[in-house]
Amino acid sequence: MMTNKDFKKRRKMLLSQIHDNSVVFIFSGQEKSRNNDVNYKYRQSSNFFYLTGINDASTVLVMTKNGRRVSVTLLCNRPNIVDKIWTGQLPSKATYRKEYDIEQVIYFDELKSFQLDDFKNMYFEFNDESRASDFISTLTFKQSGSRYSKTASSRSTKINLSSILFDMRRIKSKNEISQIRHAAKISSSAHINLMKQCKPGLKEYEVEAEFIKYCMSERCEQAYPAIVAAGKNACTLHYTKNDSTLRKNTLLLVDAAAEFDNYASDITRTIPVSGRFNKHQKIIYGIVLKSQMMAINACKPGKTLIDIHNVAVKYITKGLVEAKILKGSINSNIRDETYKKYYMHNTGHWLGLDVHDPSSYSKDGKPITLKPGMIFTVEPGIYINKETGIDKGYHDIGVRIEDDILITNNGCEVLSRDVPKTIQEIENLMSHD
Repeated sequence: MMTNKDFKKRRKMLLSQIHDNSVVFIFSGQEKSRNNDVNYKYRQSSNFFYLTGINDASTVLVMTKNGRRVSVTLLCNRPNIVDKIWTGQLPSKATYRKEYDIEQVIYFDELKSFQLDDFKNMYFEFNDESRASDFISTLTFKQSGSRYSKTASSRSTKINLSSILFDMRRIKSKNEISQIRHAAKISSSAHINLMKQCKPGLKEYEVEAEFIKYCMSERCEQAYPAIVAAGKNACTLHYTKNDSTLRKNTLLLVDAAAEFDNYASDITRTIPVSGRFNKHQKIIYGIVLKSQMMAINACKPGKTLIDIHNVAVKYITKGLVEAKILKGSINSNIRDETYKKYYMHNTGHWLGLDVHDPSSYSKDGKPITLKPGMIFTVEPGIYINKETGIDKGYHDIGVRIEDDILITNNGCEVLSRDVPKTIQEIENLMSHD
């Protein structure tokens, strides 16, 4: 579990990376309207949670740095009878101080007593610029004619906070790794459960419901909307209608995973609806599995995600040539990128507080080098629609295999390794004999 020490350490690290004479504003996530007067279930801003561990809306974190003097202040709404009746009582200042170990907590209706210096630099997330502007207009500054005012001749330098936090989030702490490992464990069990339940005649949404039910029984949310794609639907990368019927002699691609205490996992498996792969399905599945296993073998410190992708491309292209789906040599198909007709996405992405963690993939024009503590996915795939010129047995086959990878000192750990993925393992698990 994450602790207050983790969040305090992150705040300290952030303050060490910003300029002197600076103020930082970071806003909690906003509640989002679903329709009329109904909101979606609340999900905290990942960056706000990363610094605080707080999952409440309508809160603002203000941090300042002026020489050796630093401060951390949380602003929140005062507990009131309306919230108490309708949604539950809000935490008090004392509760926030005690539970989250934040030195100063102020209610928004006390802002007149909260004065800030006229700092030279102002950090906030640029996607919150309008919120920052509105918030600053409510503050009182110790100097008249503050540089924050619209008429000030000297304005604060505005610096995007997001890029700093994204870089900090790239390498996970031991506690973060533990959270993601647990999310992957629950997701793995949910995938195994649906493999046992899968059979012709089910609706895709029934499979999705079974997956969600299992995760919720383990106190986990969904990390993203599930992709449950039967047959030709698997050739649509982000298919989410999930309303078709599972039919004999087709494959079912399930890209679904749990989120535990805001930390995501991300797993995909492709299984035969009837419990047995046919000849053509075995060939395509075998190509994807081989490419994924070789790509995972390449996951080690010093490599890059581009290196991992190139390994997957090599083995997918080799397999497609051997299956006579691509013509010509392996090298020419890689050079001309003809493989992209069947494998059009990257092999992986960062994973953490967001299922697609937004940390950059390059720095100073060079790809980020993998280091211990980095977590990402490895998810090659092949997607073949109806197409003249290739064996009809390959038509409408979509296969993706995705696992969550942690870089260690000597190589990597597959956090989602519990989910079967060889043909024999899957067929044995799905056997209804």
